[in-house]
Amino acid sequence: MKEEFKKYRAKLKEIKHIRKIIWLLIFLFLYILLVIQVKKIETISTFPAVYMNVQDIVGHTKTDLKFEEINIADSKGNNINGLYLGSGTGKTVYYFHGNGGPLSYFYSEIKYIHQELGYNVFAYDYPGYGKSEGFPYKENVDEFSEVFYEHIKKQKNITDSNLIIWGYSVGTAVATDFASKHNFEKIILVSPFASRYEMARDKLGFAIQKLLFLSDSYSSKDKVKTFTRPALIIHGNADKIVPFEQGQMVFESYGGSEELGKKPKKYFIEIDESGHNYILSVYGKSLKYKILDFLENDDPEYQVNFFYLNKKEKLKLDKRAYMLDTVYGSDLESDDSLTKFVNNKISFDDLAYVPENMQPINSDYVYDTKGNGKMRKEASGKFHDMAKEFYDEYGKKLVVVSSYRSYAYQKGIKDRGCPDNLCAKAGYSEHQSGLTIDLFSASTQKEWETNKSYKIIYSWLANNAHYYGFTNTYQKGLEVDGYEIEPWHWRYVGIDLATYLWEKEITFAEFYNTKK
Repeated sequence: MKEEFKKYRAKLKEIKHIRKIIWLLIFLFLYILLVIQVKKIETISTFPAVYMNVQDIVGHTKTDLKFEEINIADSKGNNINGLYLGSGTGKTVYYFHGNGGPLSYFYSEIKYIHQELGYNVFAYDYPGYGKSEGFPYKENVDEFSEVFYEHIKKQKNITDSNLIIWGYSVGTAVATDFASKHNFEKIILVSPFASRYEMARDKLGFAIQKLLFLSDSYSSKDKVKTFTRPALIIHGNADKIVPFEQGQMVFESYGGSEELGKKPKKYFIEIDESGHNYILSVYGKSLKYKILDFLENDDPEYQVNFFYLNKKEKLKLDKRAYMLDTVYGSDLESDDSLTKFVNNKISFDDLAYVPENMQPINSDYVYDTKGNGKMRKEASGKFHDMAKEFYDEYGKKLVVVSSYRSYAYQKGIKDRGCPDNLCAKAGYSEHQSGLTIDLFSASTQKEWETNKSYKIIYSWLANNAHYYGFTNTYQKGLEVDGYEIEPWHWRYVGIDLATYLWEKEITFAEFYNTKK
């Protein structure tokens, strides 16, 4: 019995050993199979919408976005579908979209770049997305990026010096890969991830790709180390899809190579309580002039490299953005516009233009020396408010020596020999707009600089007139404004524009020259 029991135990042990070997072989087979397929599996995890039937849900024809649709082939004959939106000249954004759907899912971002920021923009759909063909293996995506860029570059005369690269989410990895092979002007990364390894570490605690012999193929934090051009990174601190720390890693790595001499300029905007999606939909207005400041200036008006955008700051920036939209949308051409620009070289379209809605300017706080002065209704009301404020502070009325002048009146002044550097030709005078006043009787700049009373008056106006929509049009002399300096000459342009001119310390003429 003992011998039989020993044989039984030995047999059982042998069976267990064989089972272990079988399970090991099965595991090894599955592991090999996984390794063989892991590239495809990881690609699907990076570009999941490749298997979603989303092409016709939001198609190219279902949008008010007017663009040039582009279809070209890669080296394998696969169709690359994309779009171009713009004038064909000027700085252009190469936009790399996220992985949640085809390009049509991101029309709102493209529309924002073109219509809100005023930039040309082009973008393509990744292999297998929308109308593009193929499968989004990294090498295929890279080829699409290059082929599409070369096509647009040739067709639209784009140069590296006027190319802006912009990526969102997974598109930031594609963008940094493309940027690493090209010169570019600036780069914007919205909700970027640092690398596939870092994303795996965040989700699983370790880089599972290493066990499967996968390289860290999309590693923005490594690519950006050698970048020398300015960068703006935007990330929400409540992002559950691509954690906020991922964007921080990209920012910290940017331009960090020890081989670089001068470090590039880089800026980070942290959006409080913002998740991964709809950043531009929710915060686009708040971010508009932060982004434009970055794109259009070598030294953006960021006090530090980091900007924290919370709800309170959002309200301020929204208000500021609406104000600036009004300013930059100013109608400088139409005769009846409150911001019509005229100077010694630019006249009213109708030389004999007569404004409507004129009102007397005399009031309890204004002394009209001629007794018949008039201004347009919009300007008159604000002028009276300003005069009351001045009276409340100093107990003195604002004295108006000249306001609206007709074409015939101005012609009479010129006919009497007033020189061009002091008096406008008929049809070229701001006074003809019904929006301009001359204050007090001093007629030279020196009197305003030396007379104590005038100095007090001018100082008050210089620091307060913009609150009521007025600006001192001629502050910088003949070369800049077309006329000699006239501290007494104040023009109504609206509160938004007047405030902007005051903040920037520029004259109406200087603003006009930037808008030409």
